[in-house]
Amino acid sequence: MEEVIDIVDENNQPTGEGRPRSVVHADGLWHRTVHIYLFRKQGTEIEFLTHLRSAKKDLHPNAWDTRFGGHIKSGSDIQQTTINELKDELGLDLDFNALIEGNWRKCDHYPNREFAQVFYLEFNGDINDLRFQDDEVQEARWMTTKDIEKSMADNPEQWSGGIDGFREVMSTLTEKL
Repeated sequence: MEEVIDIVDENNQPTGEGRPRSVVHADGLWHRTVHIYLFRKQGTEIEFLTHLRSAKKDLHPNAWDTRFGGHIKSGSDIQQTTINELKDELGLDLDFNALIEGNWRKCDHYPNREFAQVFYLEFNGDINDLRFQDDEVQEARWMTTKDIEKSMADNPEQWSGGIDGFREVMSTLTEKL
């Protein structure tokens, strides 16, 4: 059974409607997601856990990504979705209070139009401690912000997100630390 996602308007206000995920993406309907960025401090540098998305993904297959997360399903809330995504994608059982709350980001990449609630998780464990359980990740590695920005600038087609969005996320994290 395909997941149903609540529809919001262009101002992130619920419309009271729900649609299957495939329809939401095909028709360019506004919806909500959570984005979770895992980071660690290495001296004066901040590194993000990046991952190569599965070839099976409907959006940006075989592309590198700086975030984990997913759609907020109809009837679910942000907190539960965030905790579920961390468990499903990384095998992490965490208390919601372990996260640093970021901003809502309006991402209009028609037909994928979403409002993403951003969260940050400082993760000092080893990548091998994570369990990529849902076959969405082919490979994972830590990268400095400088290396991510350089790679995004030199090879934007290899990334699921853009450099401007990453800089905005990084700026917010820096303010919160």
